Amino acid sequence: MGDLDISPTAERLTVMSEKIREKEASTSIVYFRHGKTDFSEERFYSRKEDPSLSIEGKAQAERLGRWVKGSGIEVLYSSPLKRTMETAVYISEGLKLKLIARSGLEEREMGQWEGMTPGEVKERYPELFERWKSDLLGFVPPGGESWREFGDRVVKTLHQIKEAHPNQRIAVVTHVGPIRVLVSRAMEMADENHKRIVLGYGSATRIDYTKKWGNLCYLGVIPFEQQP
Repeated sequence: MGDLDISPTAERLTVMSEKIREKEASTSIVYFRHGKTDFSEERFYSRKEDPSLSIEGKAQAERLGRWVKGSGIEVLYSSPLKRTMETAVYISEGLKLKLIARSGLEEREMGQWEGMTPGEVKERYPELFERWKSDLLGFVPPGGESWREFGDRVVKTLHQIKEAHPNQRIAVVTHVGPIRVLVSRAMEMADENHKRIVLGYGSATRIDYTKKWGNLCYLGVIPFEQQP
């Protein structure tokens, strides 16, 4: 007897999540974190360098493109940064959909701190570093945006997408920060706990939005690798 195939597919996770709960009409959004780049994870988000996908990241994006085939997703959005757009191209090919770029889906704007590590910020901006550590949600990096401002911007973009596509299935290719915001807001978690949401590169997270709230159907799934 051959091995039992327990690897998740987009279709299988859709069926599973729908069996778990008999839902009212909802807008279903699958959030995809972009594939890996050669940019160090220790450094703050970068627009200036705007890194491309690494070889590993391209493989992760290609895997997502295969995974979404037949999923019934009807609309595809992406952050306009290079790493997300390159990931979204593979998903676009898998879904046979036009790609729509939205700047509101970009990572947090870190201003003068972009591309720096926390250690470099502490050395160059010691007073600002201490202010940041004492107010992680409200502090605004020079030329950047606070976590609250960032979260409000991402949520506003989400509302615009939902209003444009009610009761449809939507794919959104973005970054770890926006997905953490959207999961924590949908689950009514405290913003200060956002970093406790762990999401790998090339992962998928689905939230179904009813008129009242969001239902988290799956979180951080790595297609064809993690069990459902």
